[in-house]
Amino acid sequence: MLKKDSVSTEVEPTLERRTIMKGAAWSIPVIALAVATPAAAASDVDLGAYALNGSCGTLGLLGPGFTLTAGPTEPIPVGTTVLINGSGVANIGVFSVTGGTATVSVLSGTSRLITLTSAVPAGATIAFRTTLSITVAFTLNGTTTLPTGYVATGAKPAGSVTSTLVLCSTT
Repeated sequence: MLKKDSVSTEVEPTLERRTIMKGAAWSIPVIALAVATPAAAASDVDLGAYALNGSCGTLGLLGPGFTLTAGPTEPIPVGTTVLINGSGVANIGVFSVTGGTATVSVLSGTSRLITLTSAVPAGATIAFRTTLSITVAFTLNGTTTLPTGYVATGAKPAGSVTSTLVLCSTT
């Protein structure tokens, strides 16, 4: 009888160990995922409060467009894009870049994609201006997209310019 009890007590712990090992094997990927997610999120660079603002320009001197200003502590990185879409006109004109370097790609008559080819230093501004005149009725909307690995807490990633033949307003 002693032998029978000792056998039964040995069999039950073995089953329990197998059950525990199965549960542990399933939990390892879950634990690994939970640990990896915060580490990946923590690796993003926070650019802070950069701003894309519409600009009416100055009649006869500077065309309307946008200014992109880096936050006070971090530069805006190479590869950041500004997508500009226009309405109210068949062609939103030719865009120039001042205060930095960027490529301007014509996507259509009413759409341009501007890509930074050098970083905009912390606190600095780069301007994108079109040859449109504010004496024409139009609306331009601009939206920035940051490269992978960057976030921007408190940023203003979009702006607009609206001209009504007489008045120009921006956001």
